[in-house]
Amino acid sequence: MAIGTFHSFRGEKSALILVKANKLVFQTTPVYVPKDACEGMVKGDFIDVPDNYTLIPMVSADGVPRTTTDGEPLYMLGY
Repeated sequence: MAIGTFHSFRGEKSALILVKANKLVFQTTPVYVPKDACEGMVKGDFIDVPDNYTLIPMVSADGVPRTTTDGEPLYMLGY
């Protein structure tokens, strides 16, 4: 099972978590999830992420991929 580490709430609807494939790896991917999935969490709390997820690039309402200020794509979870 993948592990998510709660980072912060973002806006009215989203929360940012850092997802890694399992506890044996260092690499994490920033992923946006619904805010209500993380209610009551504080930075550093862990959340189990069910297996078989995919990373889906976020796209704005006008179809433009959303990115960080450095141009890295933003992701959300999909199943």
